[in-house]
Amino acid sequence: MDGLWQERDLPFGSNSVQHGTAVFEGIRMYTTPAGPVLFRLDAHLERLLDSAALLGIPHAYDLAALRRHVRDAAAGSGLDNAYVRPVLYTREPRLGVNLRDFHFTLGTEIWALPPDDTPSRPVRVTVSPWRRPSQLTFPVRAKATGTYVVSALARTRAAADGFDDAIQLDPNSGRVAESTIANVFLVRDGRLVTPWLEDSVLAGITRDTVLTLAGDLGIETAEAPVQPGELLAADEVFLTGTASGLVSVAGLDTHTYAAGRPVTDALSRAYREAVLGDGPHRPSWLTPVSRPTPSTSRLRGVS
Repeated sequence: MDGLWQERDLPFGSNSVQHGTAVFEGIRMYTTPAGPVLFRLDAHLERLLDSAALLGIPHAYDLAALRRHVRDAAAGSGLDNAYVRPVLYTREPRLGVNLRDFHFTLGTEIWALPPDDTPSRPVRVTVSPWRRPSQLTFPVRAKATGTYVVSALARTRAAADGFDDAIQLDPNSGRVAESTIANVFLVRDGRLVTPWLEDSVLAGITRDTVLTLAGDLGIETAEAPVQPGELLAADEVFLTGTASGLVSVAGLDTHTYAAGRPVTDALSRAYREAVLGDGPHRPSWLTPVSRPTPSTSRLRGVS
């Protein structure tokens, strides 16, 4: 793994381009008083390895190698607030869908983000007619590039109908799964509920973080089957994702939620404290990013 920046010369005929045969992660880098940090780096990289295993993608990386690569890429970017996306992909411009026939390598793209000092505006969502992939046809725990076509389809339809996002249902049970790129939480009588993993739900790292923080705050939590009607009966609904953090839902289709969101607001504060290192001390959640020396300033993305 050379770790040096290269031009973005991915062949158009790459199997990952032509067939969506790649797995990825999204990791946030935040500014803290001690310098930039990557939030829950190992949890994301462990899921990347799991995604590759679920799809049968061959590669030569272990957790330590992934960690070195992503930390070097983050440091070489020169950014303090960013979205970091490591991807296991194949550059080979060959046809075929047997992934064992291809060599997969690691690349990391980094996007600058504004400082995380203001909450996201509440969004309006709709229940999408397009459902999540079935667990009978795809391992939904895998974070694969190709499956996000389904998310794009649902989000594009929602935007055309005047909404910010869409709630997607499990294709078999008809229960609530997740939004197009985020997990779903609802609050009813002070109790926090998120759809269980038995339905077509990605096991989000931010989802897990929120459940942990809710426990710290003494909030009753449950991972359970959620019917669409339960969203309408909820006192609060919010979405969680790496790029966006916690996002309040202002309304679902024609239904509008009350402006007061005490549980969402409490969890949003706790989440912000956690990502900035101001909350309960969890050393494993924050990975420092060291600034590169001039000789390594080109370190960044493709290896």
